[in-house]
Amino acid sequence: MNDFTAEITPQPFFGERQEPNPLEWFRLEQFGKGASSRLFYNEVPEPLWIRHGGHVESKEEEFYSFTKANQDTPLLFGMDTTTQEGRDLFKAEYDALADMVPELIKKDDIIYPHEIQQKVNTEAHYQRLWRTYQTYTLKEAAKAAAEAGKISNEDLHTAAKFLGAKGNQLSVANYVFTKAGLRPSLAEDEAFLATDRVMTAVGMNVVKCDLNSAADPETQFWTNVHGTFNLTEEGLKQNLAIMVTDPSN
Repeated sequence: MNDFTAEITPQPFFGERQEPNPLEWFRLEQFGKGASSRLFYNEVPEPLWIRHGGHVESKEEEFYSFTKANQDTPLLFGMDTTTQEGRDLFKAEYDALADMVPELIKKDDIIYPHEIQQKVNTEAHYQRLWRTYQTYTLKEAAKAAAEAGKISNEDLHTAAKFLGAKGNQLSVANYVFTKAGLRPSLAEDEAFLATDRVMTAVGMNVVKCDLNSAADPETQFWTNVHGTFNLTEEGLKQNLAIMVTDPSN
């Protein structure tokens, strides 16, 4: 059933063919509004006010949004799990489901709805912005560690060169593959060792790279950044103005 509510890319304006009935050319969604009712991918909707009774309270909620689209339906029981009573009811329902389908739902994996972090949108444009946010957060954490005396400024500059820091770009491939033991020739390189000291200072060496995982080491690194610094969409919005006006980017 989730397929019926998943996001799609609508055909702009007339669609794939010309409507043979001339009367259909003047339907509300065809005449006078261009593509306002049939969005291009990632387009921000700007429909006429008359279609919404003269007012719109929240564009994000009322209009179709590729960012907010239903991509994965979680377990919802309609309980307020911020209260103890709600958590007890939720756990009872969750345990009942786990007893019915133990191969799909494990009792030890229970997470209350109010504790679930919002999933990061996988749309390509958003992912580029999200990677910029991750890079910015990592760089700022390294600068803060240097100011606190946890690492030297020399290590900070050496690590920046080793990671190819340029603007909002950061290439961690050499570091993560060396850290995973896949590039032993760099294991004793002073630039790698300085970078490793920086990563340890910002808490990035707590979770080790797993070579048995389907995710490559570089993907695991950025996932670790997400978890270590608890990155959220709200944090991205708060830092967006700083990121785009920072001359170093």
